[in-house]
Amino acid sequence: MATFSPSPAPRRSSRLRGDARPNSPPRRMRVANSTSRLSTPNRNADGTSVASLMDVDDGRSSVGSERGLAKTGVEHIFAKSDQVMVSFHANLPLEVTQILRNADFYRDVYSGEIDTLTGFALIASMKTCFVWQHAMAVKGIPTCYIFTCPYDFNQTSPPFHSLVPWGSSREPGLILISTAGEIRLWDSVGIGLAGGDRYSTTYLELISEDIVTGLKRVDTQTYVVSTSSGSLYKLVLTSTGGKYHLTSHPFSKPSKSLSLSRLIPFLSSSSTTTTHLVSEPGNISAISLGHQTIDGGRDIWVLINTRVQRWVMKLDGWEELIQDEDVADLIRNAVRKTFGNSIEKVDAKLDLELVDLVVDRYNLVEVGMMAMDVTGIRRIYSLVQLSLSGDSFKVDNVRSVPYQSTSSSGAPMHPQIQSLPQGQLVSIQFGDAVVLCARASDYQERLELKSATDRTLGVGIMQSESVVLVLTAGIMMKVNVDIDNVLTFEPENGRAHLIKSVMTQAILYGSLPNNPLHFSFPPEVDEESLMRAAEQLSDSILHSDPELVRGNQDLSSQLKVRKERLAWLIQFINENTALIKMSQQCRQKLATNAEKLDASFDLWAIHNNLLATGPTHSVLNDAVYAYMNEHEANYHEDFMRAFFKFHLNDLGLVMEQIPDVCLNAAQQTGRNIGDLLPEANRILLTVLTAAFKHRDHNVITYGLDLPMINPWTSTSSIIDGIIALFDTTTGISTVVTKDSELHHQVPELAEVLFACISQRVERLAIDAKGGAVGIERELHELQRKFDLLRPEVLETLRGRGHAQAAFTLAEKYQDFSSLAALCHKETIYPPEDNPNFDRIKGYIERFKDQFTNALYRWYIQHGEIRTMFSQDEAYSAYMDKFFERNPTTSISWLHDLGKKRHREAAEALLIEAQQTVNLEVKHLELSIGKLANLAYLRKTEGTADDGLYDAFHDALDVVSVHKALLEEFTAVVANMRGRRSLDTQVDILIQEKASLLSEKPELTNIFKNLVKDLLQGKSLSIEDTVDVLTLKDNFDSVGDYATALHLLARCNLPEARKHAAFRTVWRRIYLHDDWSAIQKTTGVGDAELTQRFRETALYTTFLDILSQPDQDEPEGFETDPDVALVVPTIEEIASRWPGIPQDQVERIHDDYNCECDKLGEFELEEAYPRVRELAEYELSIRD
Repeated sequence: MATFSPSPAPRRSSRLRGDARPNSPPRRMRVANSTSRLSTPNRNADGTSVASLMDVDDGRSSVGSERGLAKTGVEHIFAKSDQVMVSFHANLPLEVTQILRNADFYRDVYSGEIDTLTGFALIASMKTCFVWQHAMAVKGIPTCYIFTCPYDFNQTSPPFHSLVPWGSSREPGLILISTAGEIRLWDSVGIGLAGGDRYSTTYLELISEDIVTGLKRVDTQTYVVSTSSGSLYKLVLTSTGGKYHLTSHPFSKPSKSLSLSRLIPFLSSSSTTTTHLVSEPGNISAISLGHQTIDGGRDIWVLINTRVQRWVMKLDGWEELIQDEDVADLIRNAVRKTFGNSIEKVDAKLDLELVDLVVDRYNLVEVGMMAMDVTGIRRIYSLVQLSLSGDSFKVDNVRSVPYQSTSSSGAPMHPQIQSLPQGQLVSIQFGDAVVLCARASDYQERLELKSATDRTLGVGIMQSESVVLVLTAGIMMKVNVDIDNVLTFEPENGRAHLIKSVMTQAILYGSLPNNPLHFSFPPEVDEESLMRAAEQLSDSILHSDPELVRGNQDLSSQLKVRKERLAWLIQFINENTALIKMSQQCRQKLATNAEKLDASFDLWAIHNNLLATGPTHSVLNDAVYAYMNEHEANYHEDFMRAFFKFHLNDLGLVMEQIPDVCLNAAQQTGRNIGDLLPEANRILLTVLTAAFKHRDHNVITYGLDLPMINPWTSTSSIIDGIIALFDTTTGISTVVTKDSELHHQVPELAEVLFACISQRVERLAIDAKGGAVGIERELHELQRKFDLLRPEVLETLRGRGHAQAAFTLAEKYQDFSSLAALCHKETIYPPEDNPNFDRIKGYIERFKDQFTNALYRWYIQHGEIRTMFSQDEAYSAYMDKFFERNPTTSISWLHDLGKKRHREAAEALLIEAQQTVNLEVKHLELSIGKLANLAYLRKTEGTADDGLYDAFHDALDVVSVHKALLEEFTAVVANMRGRRSLDTQVDILIQEKASLLSEKPELTNIFKNLVKDLLQGKSLSIEDTVDVLTLKDNFDSVGDYATALHLLARCNLPEARKHAAFRTVWRRIYLHDDWSAIQKTTGVGDAELTQRFRETALYTTFLDILSQPDQDEPEGFETDPDVALVVPTIEEIASRWPGIPQDQVERIHDDYNCECDKLGEFELEEAYPRVRELAEYELSIRD
């Protein structure tokens, strides 16, 4: 098996020839810097842990106090799985402990060895070697034997070492050999107690620039030394005069004079036909012992650069090289075939190095190799099993080693391989870890040191049992291997179980204060197995699995342990950067379990305090009992503790029942609800507050994407329950004192209620956006419920003396409407007298336009315009933004006038006037708007007039028409005797002013309603105004027909409706006069007939509309009698009076047809052009 002492790193022969110097140390010791390819993974030396960021209780960890869990008999267990158990084996001598405690392993080089044959161990530095009996150290602090090492001033590494096993009757001897070839022999380590000065010295006859690279014990008397030039030396221990000394000679062929084949010819039959191999120079990095040959010799296997050599040590004292093969290409091809694209394809970049070898009883050669992966950053390690096929090697299999290193890894260490008895398991020693790899299964284990100041110094294999001893800078550990479980390891289920085992060990043993091991996942951990294992382990802790949580009747202590177990679990996952491999569902599952344990810990604390008061009734007791009874788990004598131990996964279900249990208990027992409410509120507040606190504090630790996918704290039942408790509590709190618990619970209930609802709204919004079925309706209802509930709850808080809590909640949830309302519950004007004056200013500075938008909206809704415009001028910009986003022309014009923005004020007033119903207000708005526009035109000298002036002129004309009509109608009303109702007044007006409407009942009703609106001071639309102008008699106001045409010409109406309105006006113009009587010409002269024409409404209208020939009037402005016969369609009538019943539409249509029929009775083919001709003539005379 491989040597326990460190061997040098493989080196290229070209580098040796170019750099080696006489008496120079091995090249492996020249890579003791952070960039060595042989360096070990860098571990974080910072003591800060992920758990310190979590919301856990202060104080000494109870995990560390549970050392009883880590003991089996007297063994302190550091790690335990189905395959291995790592425990404390022995302490180091005080002298060694003191030396290594302050050692810098990056600067100071140490080597070590555990000799299981003698029961001794040693550690060597550059100048001193410490030896002690490790088997004795199990019982106490061992005796330390100290020796001075052979040393050369050019030396940069400790000497190579080996103990000499004399047997159980005496202490072993010690051999130390420096890299320069000086050998010292102590025939007993006991000499070290007296200073260790009595030793014998021998020197190897090294060639120039050659240095020692290894020392291997073959048996008690025989040792093999390797060098950097490829030479092997045999050391033989002999005794002369009772004193022991060493002799040495290089491996060599037999001399002819001493060869047995010369004396016994038949022995040379094979050799006479065999060509002797000659070893080429090269660095020897490893020596391994093979089997004894048939003739009693011994095979020696050597790794020299990338060549594997096999030597035979003959009984007659000479050595023969029987095999020498370069396996580099063979291994490269096998490794690439095994690992595919994960490693380099180019040989130079692959940088293959063979680091050690071991040979089993079947002559299977296990070669350790390292190579660069495809990233060019990490070096990966593998085991390659070679077997002989004739005179050459073949690769049986390639297995990855769960270890990687980079250029920034820790203190360097040349990997060393050893084989357990029977060769079923291989151990590989790295600087900060020991790896176990099975040969017959896929089992792998990595024992990694925790501290960056610690390192492995030796590994020993117990030959009689499956035990591995590991020597570190602090202690010695014993690794018991269950070979049966190793051999039956199944990769399909075993990997997930192995990952779970690693996490379990991290939880159980990682917190032990003296545990030297660091638990970590193997490289390329499987994501699915990781998540499944983490969830199973978390659930097991939540359910108090006895393998993870020790039984304890003290529930507070037991809950604390479980909390810490889950804290260690997520800490371990984070320390191994495995969280990124977990899905969001898995992370939230782990976080939810931790939340429930945290909440349960606090819940049990308040219940524990309640039990101390000797209560006669408990709401929590009733709720838990109902749950346990429903789930057929009431067989526990102490069902309450049983729930907290085994059923915390359903904590949310119990919380949902608390409100009903409380209210039902009051009804069933006749107790005052006020006596039960404090506990019920306390339960929900404790659980939910603890859960929310844990979630907020650990969102980074668990990598949560909030809101939670399925939040157990925000179910519909819990929300409804909190609302019920809040309503009941606020109903009772009006009669309780302000010092009572109920009074102080009101704001806490409101805070928890808002948190639950908001989280559920956020979750539903995300689900709805993702296309979840049936979510939109629930989201809309819950959002609407929250919008209605929030101001109600906040006002309740204010009314119950919790104003500050109301403000705080409104701020947290940015309910600016409620904030604005809360700020104006007392004095509003003047603003300086408002007790919240400074608060309002603070909110404006803090929330800016988010708050001012709600504030101005509140002012407008509550008619506090004066308060709105009393604000500091510094905030006027917020008002500009508000009116820009929320056009409110009824108010914004005031702000514009104040800012001398006359154009904007005029536009706002025009828009507002068009929407204003009150005639006087409309008149005022138009008048102010016209003045503002005139001010703007004066400022711009009229260059920017784009029609706004004409719009105000036309709108004021409409107001003038309204006032003229109103004056006409009020003159009739004024002549009425006594007080008359409005309807009576209208009826009389129709009799006197619309006598011709009697044949058109539906138009009469419309006229009545329009006149009524006028008398009430309301403004009419253009179409309504036209109807009033044309439906009345107009005996004394025949010019109103032309006014109606002008109003229609200037208004904006759909083309079809405008054309229909023009036809209707002209139809009524024609119907105003009795054309049958006018056109009776018997006995009538031309002058009289002409006078009749001039007295018609048609003539008057023509005089008006023809007097402005240059104006571009719309189509229909002048309509002949034939076109006027076309009445509006049913659709046009429905569009004109939207919302009226269909039968009313039809009746209006009938009235239009009545007008058409009457007009059709007149013959106006000759009269129409004659009247128009007379009007044109009259206008020409005037001109």
